[in-house]
Amino acid sequence: MARKLKFNRGVFEQIRNLPEVRADLKRRGDKIAAAAGGEAMGYKVTELVLEDPRGAVSVMATGHAHFHNRKHHALLRALDAGRD
Repeated sequence: MARKLKFNRGVFEQIRNLPEVRADLKRRGDKIAAAAGGEAMGYKVTELVLEDPRGAVSVMATGHAHFHNRKHHALLRALDAGRD
């Protein structure tokens, strides 16, 4: 007999908003920014607190990092640093 699997969407939304999940995203974003060139070069990590129903971070290239990223694709190359 085949059973159907039901997901509780409310629980998924709760999990995505947990402080532990947000902290993990921030930690991964920091690792990516550091691998791309670091904050000294202009790579910044921003927590996107208005993103509902989930936690999110953004790694941005500002100042000199903007041109460095355009030439060397540093953020794309640094994505593996955020994996565990």
